[in-house]
Amino acid sequence: MKIWPLKKKSGLFVKDFKLGVDPKADLEFLLMNCRNQYKSFDEALITKAFNWCYDTHKNKIRKSGKPFYIHPVSVALIVVKEMPLDDIAVVCALLHNVVDEGNLYGIKDIQNEFGATVAEIIEHIIKIKYIEGRQIEHLENYRKLLLALFKDVRIILIKIADRLDNMRSIEFLEEEKQKKMSEETLEIYSAFAHRFGLGSLKWELEDLAFKVLNKEAYDDISNALKLRRGDREDFIGNFTKPIRNNLAKDELLKRKNIKFDIIGRPKHIFSIYTKMKARGLPISELFDLFAIRIILDTDDSSYCFIVYGIISDIYKPVPGTFKDYISSPKQNGYQSLHTAVLDTSGKPVEIQIRTKKMDEIAEKGVASHFNYKRDFLPAQSVLDDRNIEEWMGLVRNVFEYAGDETPEELIDSVRKNLFSDEIFVFTPTYEFRKFPKDATPLDFAFAIHSEIGFHCIGAKVNGKVVPLDYKLQSGDVIEILTSKNQKPKKDWLKCVVTQRARNNIHKYLKDEKKRAEERGMSIWKGIVNRYNIKETEEFIYEMLSKLKFDTMKNFFQSLGSTSFDVSVVYEFLADKKINLSLNHINGEDLLPDKDTPQMKDAQDSIGIKIKNASINVSYAGCCHPLPGDAIIGHIKEGKEIIVHRKNCRHVKHMIETHQQILFDMDWSNLIHKDFTIKIRIVAEEKPEILNMITSKILSLKKVNFRGLNINSIDEGLEGIITANVHSIEDMTTLFERLRQLNGIKSVERYNE
Repeated sequence: MKIWPLKKKSGLFVKDFKLGVDPKADLEFLLMNCRNQYKSFDEALITKAFNWCYDTHKNKIRKSGKPFYIHPVSVALIVVKEMPLDDIAVVCALLHNVVDEGNLYGIKDIQNEFGATVAEIIEHIIKIKYIEGRQIEHLENYRKLLLALFKDVRIILIKIADRLDNMRSIEFLEEEKQKKMSEETLEIYSAFAHRFGLGSLKWELEDLAFKVLNKEAYDDISNALKLRRGDREDFIGNFTKPIRNNLAKDELLKRKNIKFDIIGRPKHIFSIYTKMKARGLPISELFDLFAIRIILDTDDSSYCFIVYGIISDIYKPVPGTFKDYISSPKQNGYQSLHTAVLDTSGKPVEIQIRTKKMDEIAEKGVASHFNYKRDFLPAQSVLDDRNIEEWMGLVRNVFEYAGDETPEELIDSVRKNLFSDEIFVFTPTYEFRKFPKDATPLDFAFAIHSEIGFHCIGAKVNGKVVPLDYKLQSGDVIEILTSKNQKPKKDWLKCVVTQRARNNIHKYLKDEKKRAEERGMSIWKGIVNRYNIKETEEFIYEMLSKLKFDTMKNFFQSLGSTSFDVSVVYEFLADKKINLSLNHINGEDLLPDKDTPQMKDAQDSIGIKIKNASINVSYAGCCHPLPGDAIIGHIKEGKEIIVHRKNCRHVKHMIETHQQILFDMDWSNLIHKDFTIKIRIVAEEKPEILNMITSKILSLKKVNFRGLNINSIDEGLEGIITANVHSIEDMTTLFERLRQLNGIKSVERYNE
């Protein structure tokens, strides 16, 4: 059947040619599109790949009822016309189903006939298809899927083309498969299309997926756009008329023969939906449903700024909306000037100004590199581009070294690290650093060195102290504040966005469990030896039950952690009538051996140091920490450290409200003197009770009685005792003696 000559439109063939009627015509249609796009290409190689494709699939029918072979041909046409990639990518698109969907050819056959590069790309595409076919519930499957994508940039781009063609006929699949494919498209493929700058493909993928996942909302927006189409076209015509006239009359543009095109396009349905959700508005109240794009036929970007100046003389710019992506391109290479102006009625209108080359990069992204190479080499990968190679390396690092994250957390991390806009910040010596948007001082600290990250307690940003979760802004100058007592916590994962920081925190927490268990075993061994405790099965069972632990391993891990309140152990031992007065504890059971580098003479280290500036230490009056308590500190007005017990309710409030920079501490660098404690007792209301309490306290040599306040409550009397002690041992002894008194109902530490 003769189908030539075909009509042309704007350098591309019209889309009314129907595949699947005549295979010879299909091949010729593909080759003609290649001739139209490429300066040179291997026509024989593409022809051979088409014949292999047809031979493999000629007897198969898709669920749509069309011949199966037109799917790989359609993918090849997307690769040629809508990206476009090189001829190797076209060959791979044609062959991407040959091995797994047929039994005529294997990978070895492809390598022998088409070369190692084609065979490797096809092999990874098959792996991806295999992983996609399984239920992707586990991190390892996501990691394999994403790593396979990033062996060669063409693998991703062919898979995007493959997914786009499948989405275009998704209505023929079962409902459950439609949903799964659409979710995957939004999570992975539209995000990758965005990162590679494939704007038009990204928008189509999003809209096709959204149509499946929320058809009602899709139809509502689609119908609203159709109803308003006439009004929109009239508005665009009236709005752009003075811009056209002024640009046409401008002497400089005329002298330099700078031609231009002005396009008014409605925004895509999924994009409109996200705006509606973000602003909480119906579509009838959204004014920015379209953008005006001005495309200049020049490679000189300075004319974009000249055009911006001309437009600013016609319409008033909206303050704060000017964005220069020409001087500072996005990660995916996108360049343009963005602004918003007020029309004659006061409504904001978005305007984009770019060159023709910038527009092609915006539409076709990384694939446009093939068109703009000075000497086009058909088999050469875009990986020759250093920026792309660097980014691909970053991607592989994210997936290869991901921590113990769920698939959802990994995908979120991918978005934040690879698809977000960037910020640009500086060290105190004004060294330039680049981070994903929403990066925090912790991300900055881990980027410098893992040890800096581990001990980070906050930062000075532009000279002002900020907390760990402060979101950095472009232009910030960051100085990291550290403390040798600071250690990573699980909550840190909530305030980092870079994969490097996440990986380091995950690794530390994993190793810390093992270290905590070893420390806990050592602490318990010291307690057992110090107090000559008999570790019978009955004793161990009773202790674990009382302290609510399943196993001794769990007990050791908690005992060795900084968050454990060791006083509960001593209270249990006191209840078991174990004599705790043999030696002073003074926190020594909780500290490393004196010979280790971590243990320093308390007299030599009164406070902690930040940037070599000594800071005074005070003990919080709300919780009255004692040596042996798990403690935490915060900086007060940059002048002193306030030490709290970790279970202090004020600490919980500070954590929840992010009011202070908090960091772990231990007793190794604090002087041990008398410490104030407050104890709450509840007792029967009888005349002699006050004398009994005061007499008992005064009889203890190591307790300095300071005062007692009594109030009547429903249960009897409530007393708040203030006393000075040296350690948890002294406090435990005091607790034990008070509980022995007749009429005492309860004794506990009191937090204000």
